[in-house]
Amino acid sequence: MLFAQAVSLTWIAMEVGRMWINLQTSAAALRRVLFFLDMPTEERNETLVTLSPLERLIEIQDVSFSYPDGRQALRHIELSLKPGELVAIVGPTGAGKTSLAYLIPGFIRPASGRVLFDGVDIADVETGSIRDQVTYVFQEHLLLSESIRENLTLVSPEATEPDMIEALETAGAMEFVRDLPDGIDTVLGRSGDTLSVGQKQRLCIARGLIRKTRALILDEPTAALDPQTENALVRALRRAAKRRLVIVIAHR
Repeated sequence: MLFAQAVSLTWIAMEVGRMWINLQTSAAALRRVLFFLDMPTEERNETLVTLSPLERLIEIQDVSFSYPDGRQALRHIELSLKPGELVAIVGPTGAGKTSLAYLIPGFIRPASGRVLFDGVDIADVETGSIRDQVTYVFQEHLLLSESIRENLTLVSPEATEPDMIEALETAGAMEFVRDLPDGIDTVLGRSGDTLSVGQKQRLCIARGLIRKTRALILDEPTAALDPQTENALVRALRRAAKRRLVIVIAHR
């Protein structure tokens, strides 16, 4: 009798311990959610202007930027970028490549200097209007645990199937999508964990291409690709750059 009670109490203690561990795991995720909820929002401001579609160029004029801890990422940067160009921002880690690219969609604002779209200072432009002009494909691969089709229509609900195929072909993704059980209707696992890192990277690039914005920024798009796939992607991006500005951030 005492032995059975001891076993029962041990089992209960183990369950309580397991619940505590699970609670801590959830608490970590909740802290991250609360962190984002506490961040200041980019509220719409009716006094700001709306950008017309980019036609001529994006200018970065005498821009400097420092992070709150005092690190200076950019110093007196001058740059002109035109639709139809494929531009690479190349340098070692910490050189300020991503900080420079973050200026264009307004993720960060310069401490001094200006960022102009066809002569309009984006400091005077409504944030949503800037994001309508620029697509940023981050280095981290963020995919929904839904189908490939739904991951693409997430950013472009009006996209047709030919649009999706074209974007997947340009990103070099169709070579593996064709082999999936249901093609573009194949359901991905959690965060796309049924795919390799390189495959997830190419799907994220395709998702960026399908938005068809006037500027497309790719952060380390070839980091997980083999040389043959990398060369094919660069050739495809050159073709894509005939219709838009394409900026590639790279270490090499």
